[in-house]
Amino acid sequence: MTWSDLLRRGTADPTLTFARAKWTQAGKFVWVQPRATVTAPTGGQYPLCATVYFKDVDDVVKPYFPSMDGMTEADDWYVGVSGRPPE
Repeated sequence: MTWSDLLRRGTADPTLTFARAKWTQAGKFVWVQPRATVTAPTGGQYPLCATVYFKDVDDVVKPYFPSMDGMTEADDWYVGVSGRPPE
């Protein structure tokens, strides 16, 4: 699956997690968090775009910024978590 496929599937079903076959450490995955509304310190409410998050092996979640390879050339994305067989 490509990065574009991941974005389409993850947006359609935010319960899915995705990993890359090249990730050798078990427990890594990304998911697409749907759009939301956030409240700024000023009290104004603003739309927050859909965001891709990454859960690393250290169990810390951070926004995910894929490499150029991960976005444009990789076709090894799959539904699941690294270190586990693809679903």
